[in-house]
Amino acid sequence: MACKPMDKRKGLDTRQAVWDAIRELKTFTVKEVREETLLGMDTVRDYVIGLHAAGYIGKEGFHVQGYAGQWNLVNDIGVEAPRVRKDGTPVTQGQGRENMWNAMRILRTFTARELAVTSRTPDCFVKESTAADYAKHLCHAGYLSKRPDGCYVMLPTSYTGPKAPMIQRTKRVWDPNQCKVRWQSTGEVSDDE
Repeated sequence: MACKPMDKRKGLDTRQAVWDAIRELKTFTVKEVREETLLGMDTVRDYVIGLHAAGYIGKEGFHVQGYAGQWNLVNDIGVEAPRVRKDGTPVTQGQGRENMWNAMRILRTFTARELAVTSRTPDCFVKESTAADYAKHLCHAGYLSKRPDGCYVMLPTSYTGPKAPMIQRTKRVWDPNQCKVRWQSTGEVSDDE
């Protein structure tokens, strides 16, 4: 089953919820984190296994089925939850969007090409068409304006926080900093979020 869109989860990012619980508990069981977050046992277990494989948490005591027993936080990297798969490798989906959001704040005025080039890293290639599409949606949502010469301008009051706005499959712009839909293709913003 596909994951619910962020606005339907009331802004809850599962990784972040688990990470927050782990940071608070320091030493924990999967069951304790599950009770703290109200997430599914498999969801919590898979993320715990990924965090262990990536070196963020360690095992304590006897383990049945590889994940039962006590775990402890060994590498607290701060508030932002590590984005890792079950095998411990980093999740790179969304990295281009994060890079573009950070680049926009620095550049302030840019073309889609400049945004794409500035957002590229050795691990993340951002295409010009991807940058143009992202900028178009952020214009609709009121983060950017587009000048007649084709340049985009980040509006002075549009920075809502460090997390990049997301373009949902339903062609809506979700702001994870405000936990709300900023724009949807019908032009209406839902007030029930």
